[in-house]
Amino acid sequence: MSYQSIIYKIGWGVVAAAFFLVFPILVPNIYYVHLLIEILIFGLFGISFNILFGYGGMLPFGHAALFGVGAYISALMFNHFPQVPLLLSLLVGALSGFVTGAIIGVFCTRLTGAYLALSTLAFQMFFYAVALMWRSVTGGDDGMAVFRPDLHLPVLGSFPMSNVNNIYYLTLVLVILGILSCYLFLKTPFGNSVVCMRENDIRASFLGYHSYLTKVVAFSMSGLLAGLAGGNFALFQGFVANNVINLEMGIIIVLMVVIGGTGKFFGPILGAAVYLVFQDWLSSLTKNWPLYWGIFFVLVIIYLQGGLISLPERLKGILFRVSNRGERE
Repeated sequence: MSYQSIIYKIGWGVVAAAFFLVFPILVPNIYYVHLLIEILIFGLFGISFNILFGYGGMLPFGHAALFGVGAYISALMFNHFPQVPLLLSLLVGALSGFVTGAIIGVFCTRLTGAYLALSTLAFQMFFYAVALMWRSVTGGDDGMAVFRPDLHLPVLGSFPMSNVNNIYYLTLVLVILGILSCYLFLKTPFGNSVVCMRENDIRASFLGYHSYLTKVVAFSMSGLLAGLAGGNFALFQGFVANNVINLEMGIIIVLMVVIGGTGKFFGPILGAAVYLVFQDWLSSLTKNWPLYWGIFFVLVIIYLQGGLISLPERLKGILFRVSNRGERE
């Protein structure tokens, strides 16, 4: 990586950090703060999915199981153990996603292709059935209200979660930590082996990589981030229902990541932002917004297979070819 490239990335990082820090101050409308919180949460959820699909070449249709388990476990911690610190309750939710990911990985990563995708979906439907039928714990299809404990930090004091700006900054910090942990994971030998599995599973095994163990670790790491996103979502919404673990949620996260760009680190965040903003705008114009969203998705799949994050490179290539053609003429 060149010196100019490092400076370029640091500069964009500083600009992005400044934007997120001052956003609630610059935008007094609380609705847009809510929207940005959702984008951050689903961006982290998308990054967890991208570990498996974009980097590992595994398509888990049932990825919402990890998100939903994290949301329910965190919500139960908030409601039944209010004396437990908020961050510890969110950590329990993240660890529940980690364990769930490991369990699903143990059983499903022996399969490939459509069989892996459908087996993960079967696990998701199992957890969905548990959430639906175990009404005394989860509230069934009525859902359950979530108690929001205050955040207590040494020296800094107490921050009530009834204030949406406090939720925003907590979400921002957790998402940054989640993104950083994912980045560091992908830079480890395990992270490199995940990419090797995607390129050629058999060849990677001949090179000494343990294919099965690598895939299970990838599922576990993905579950950790998805569980953290789910717990944060429960805290933000103040309510949890089985829509966090249903089939629609599993499809939505696939759409977000594919539209943003698979295999690109920040592609899922871009996809989450485009999906949520586009949905919000279209739904305010027409009740038939899913039709137009479907058309947009099809166009991206056909003409922009690298996702929206690859659009600048595509445009750069087009301009380069046009300029070369003009010089030859």
